Amino acid sequence: MKDKKYADDDPERTLVTLDQLSQTIEVMTSVVNRLRRHLSDQIQAQLDAREAELEATAKSEAQESSSADSKQSQDDKRESFVVEISQHEVDPAPKSTKILH
Repeated sequence: MKDKKYADDDPERTLVTLDQLSQTIEVMTSVVNRLRRHLSDQIQAQLDAREAELEATAKSEAQESSSADSKQSQDDKRESFVVEISQHEVDPAPKSTKILH
């Protein structure tokens, strides 16, 4: 029975089988490459989104800082002055001294 199985395997059939395997490998390679590109695109999109988020955060913080600096600058432009309040005591009239003898 084994002899008949090997007898059916002629060189032409082997070549056809090898050709089919080669085509299958090419198709699978193409699929793997497409999956690799798709994954790379997704990773790049995530990195771009994170970068945009970080830039937005930095811009927001810069605006807040600029706003605070502007307010401080406006406060610095105001003229400052010191008011001193003191009370002068008036010397009371000398009390009459009574002497008892």
